[in-house]
Amino acid sequence: MTFQPRVPVPEGGASLMLAFQAKNKSVLVIGENTIAASRVLSCLEADAKVYLVSNPTFMCSELQYRVDQNQVTLLTPQFTPLLLSRYQFELAFICQASIETESIVKQLRQNAIPVNVSDHSELSDFFMTSTYRDQSLQIAVSTNGQASKLSNRIRRHITSSLPANLGDAINRVGILRKKVRASDPSSASGIRRMKWLAQICEYWSMERLAQLSDRDMEELLESYHHDEGYESLESSVSSIKTPQLTSDKINNLGSIILVGSGTGNPDLLTMAAYKAIKNADLVLSDKIVPAEVVALVDCELKIARKFPGNADAAQEEFNEMALRAIKQGKNVVRLKQGDPYLFGRGGEEVLFFRKHGIVPRVIPGISSTVAAGLLAGIPLTHRGVASQFLVTTGTGARNSSAPLPTFDQHRTDVFLMAIHRLEALTKDLVSTQQYPADLPCAIVERASCKDQRVIWGNLGNIVHLLESCGGSRPPGLLIVGHAVNVLKHENKGLEGVASNLMTVSGLSEDVVFNDIKNEDVGSNLLKLHDPECVY
Repeated sequence: MTFQPRVPVPEGGASLMLAFQAKNKSVLVIGENTIAASRVLSCLEADAKVYLVSNPTFMCSELQYRVDQNQVTLLTPQFTPLLLSRYQFELAFICQASIETESIVKQLRQNAIPVNVSDHSELSDFFMTSTYRDQSLQIAVSTNGQASKLSNRIRRHITSSLPANLGDAINRVGILRKKVRASDPSSASGIRRMKWLAQICEYWSMERLAQLSDRDMEELLESYHHDEGYESLESSVSSIKTPQLTSDKINNLGSIILVGSGTGNPDLLTMAAYKAIKNADLVLSDKIVPAEVVALVDCELKIARKFPGNADAAQEEFNEMALRAIKQGKNVVRLKQGDPYLFGRGGEEVLFFRKHGIVPRVIPGISSTVAAGLLAGIPLTHRGVASQFLVTTGTGARNSSAPLPTFDQHRTDVFLMAIHRLEALTKDLVSTQQYPADLPCAIVERASCKDQRVIWGNLGNIVHLLESCGGSRPPGLLIVGHAVNVLKHENKGLEGVASNLMTVSGLSEDVVFNDIKNEDVGSNLLKLHDPECVY
């Protein structure tokens, strides 16, 4: 029997969307109207060499200006085949149709020059898009020649919701990318560099990325090479020895609050957590706290450089930083994803501060251990299916394997910190812990956030399903057990990707994934692909 891999089903009729590098390439524009002027501007912004076939008598004022300023090269009033022997054009635009248009298109194609003809999609090799630009950022919308005017409205709708400072953020990240490549240029380090940059792009707010200073970049590069640690107030923070505080100093101390930030949606913060964040002088935040929650911080902010589970020295550095601020009379908030006491090192931090005569206040947060399943449409317990649920970690000390439970068909298992070693975990569950390979399971990522995603299948294929849609989008967890299928809508197949398993469309609230109406599309992950492999 021939093995048939699970692959996305191609959906024909699309255009191949590319970002064409036109710098110093010759482009031909034919026309006198404002459409020709728009094409010229687009080509000039792409640093192309623009050649214009246009009659000066009828030329619009913008084109005349470009010619007068020597921004374009004016050739002849009418197109002639001799131009194709004199110049080597990479692209051509015909902006005004005439009785000679089809003949010109034929000649261009005979010379292997792709051509676009305004308002004639049947003659065009490529379409122009409705484009938004902010420095290096370009967002293009295409209707594949069907409704070009509507594409402008769609583009405005998309860009109106974009955060500020995107262009600045992209430029600063671009500089950081070059710096890390220069500091670690080997091809073998490519995946490590990519994942490291992806973490920063995923968890840092746009405002913070836009304000990256050269010093910030040097500190980030240092953390990249040491592969552990938090962002420090000073390079010597970790070496500071904190003396035991005496009773006469206690009255002048600040305070420390361990705050659970919940699943990530600011609307799910407790009032106590919100007030603590707003009243803080210093916030020390886990890296995986989503930007929407971090954006509530009005004071000095420090964010961990890595995922939870850092080396002890890194944890101590954050503890020392908090202790130093408390001694200065500051109110410190240690902002933690989920609940501080559920795999959040909250108990360790309480013990640390207790040794220094300080008793932290602890504010609980809604933990993803119970909330993620609910938000995804998965009940952790259900009469007749699951009478209990278990929460455990999928990762042991120093990224090693953790002790795993044995299979119980009447239990739902929730594995935290498991997605980055999903393949090893699922193999261990099936091979050593008696879990059936066809046992339903689901990955829930970024629960409660706008980009919440649920990938469901079974223990035997969940690794492939995750890879098929571009890899993980932290934070995420794995839910294993028959309860995964209890509330799943009848149009959801045995495997697939959606935002919620209960709804017909697969959406929680707003449109984030294609409406699923055919039972056979459960395995079609095409729209969830990440072509840049950022994970």
